Amino acid sequence: MKTQALNRAGAWSAVTVAVCGCGAETPADPAAYESYEIESSGTRQFEWDTGTGTGTIKVLVEEKNLGSAGAEVAEIFFPPGAEGQSHVHELEIIYVIEGELGHIVNGEMHVLSPGMTGVVRAPDHVVHKTLSPEGARVLVLWPLGGEVDGFAASGMRQRELAPQAR
Repeated sequence: MKTQALNRAGAWSAVTVAVCGCGAETPADPAAYESYEIESSGTRQFEWDTGTGTGTIKVLVEEKNLGSAGAEVAEIFFPPGAEGQSHVHELEIIYVIEGELGHIVNGEMHVLSPGMTGVVRAPDHVVHKTLSPEGARVLVLWPLGGEVDGFAASGMRQRELAPQAR
């Protein structure tokens, strides 16, 4: 089994390793670091409809605000009753903020509650399923990048997010 559930203390260690420890082959753009303007309240949001509400993927970190290709980070809201299709990620780390998420890996159900982390690596197939009546909010890390472009190509509604005032 290639999925793990970590407690709250272990989750942040996994997040740190995932974001800092990935061996990105694309070097950072030095111009991106001339001033500190890479903080993000979100760059864009993707939306999809289910029979019970609207799901959202708020992209927090991607190439255009990171200064190089590589790690991507998003906050995803899965509405009540949502169940996605089976799909594959090269590497995906999910940290549950609110609600309960069914993390179905290769047909095996794992229930992730707030403070828990699930990990999926290729060639695993994963399905995300909302288990709580209020929906589920998660922080997702894709340390190897390339996921956000797939959302843009999928036909989901997309809107650019305005930077927050300082």
